[in-house]
Amino acid sequence: MVFKFATVALTEDPLSFDSDSPPPSRSWAVCLPYIPGCSFKKPTTSRQAATGASLRQTIQSSEPGCSCCRPSESLQFPGSDLEVHQGRLKMFAFRELQAATNHFSDEKIVGRGGFGRVYEGLLADGSRVAVKRLAKHSHFEMRELHAEVKVGNMPPHQNLVPVLGFCSSSELKEYMLVYSLMLNGSLSSFLGGPPSMKLSLDWPTRKKIAVGAARGISHLHDHGVIHRDIKPHNILLGENFQVSVGDFGMAIFMDKDEEKGVSKEASFFSLSFLRTQIGGTYGYLDPEYSKSGMCSAKSDVYSFGVTLLELISGRSAQRRISPPGLLLPEWAGMLVKDEEWGRLVDADMPSGYKESEVKRMIQLALVCTHLSPERRPDMTEVVQILEGAVSLEKRWEEY
Repeated sequence: MVFKFATVALTEDPLSFDSDSPPPSRSWAVCLPYIPGCSFKKPTTSRQAATGASLRQTIQSSEPGCSCCRPSESLQFPGSDLEVHQGRLKMFAFRELQAATNHFSDEKIVGRGGFGRVYEGLLADGSRVAVKRLAKHSHFEMRELHAEVKVGNMPPHQNLVPVLGFCSSSELKEYMLVYSLMLNGSLSSFLGGPPSMKLSLDWPTRKKIAVGAARGISHLHDHGVIHRDIKPHNILLGENFQVSVGDFGMAIFMDKDEEKGVSKEASFFSLSFLRTQIGGTYGYLDPEYSKSGMCSAKSDVYSFGVTLLELISGRSAQRRISPPGLLLPEWAGMLVKDEEWGRLVDADMPSGYKESEVKRMIQLALVCTHLSPERRPDMTEVVQILEGAVSLEKRWEEY
């Protein structure tokens, strides 16, 4: 198999990655299968790359050999007529969101992503909201908008960020999404912040975050949705550290009729694969998915396992590890093999945790990041293991 190497430079923002050989410098590289007619696009800024922006594989031509990059039918959304998909969501007027954000003032910006900026807003009824203003009208922005609206119309769950509504103004070419505001921001802001911020993340809080995130992802899978971009940046925390999984713009939706009722057959769904555009974030991306383009619910399980390791260690999955090129799960596996469990624990985490509980969560994270998707548990089992309802012993013995 021929691979294409893509360098992620944190000081510049090339629009495409076209190198056919490994970069000579000590820079980060994404190695994905080379497919004729395709290139790798990075619609992000250097700041976004540094904080874990997502990479996507896009089609440059319509060559027959590139069919593995084309979205499956379940990724297609009819037109831009979002009213058809509105459901229980509110359709906001542009002026309403403009007023709520003080004319989209820079002072109201609370986040930046690959597809625009997120503003804190105050609606006329006093509700505090987060308004994601998509950067421009393009294929990816419209796809994200439709995906978020579709997830927003799913049965609600306490561990998913509530999508309140959207604004779609084709005349102004403005497309926005409105969510409940999560006052404590993202998990990544705590893990990547100064030690003083980590004081809030004692062991009980980290366990709570792990369980809440797992429940949210499991709910998505129960309804045939694969998130595809699970990472600390997309795990949001409320005022009392209630946990919500967010950012559904990369989500893909399994066809329940075609997949013979995935919501009823969880094990079948978890091993059902879709050939898709490769989407996700380097460091959290399932190696099997990045290699083959075949995505399944087990791809989310892998990303969740990496997130668990980051939650335990406080070490970013995108941070350089020695020896160079080693991924966080590989580094963790080496330490566990040498019985150096303590080196995996965040030095800034307040004391008072049980070593047995930390060890068990590390084991679960490594099982979730097994290179073989079939050897990973599904998210229902992950939740049960985290809650203590199911033993991890057998899976760890087989790891």
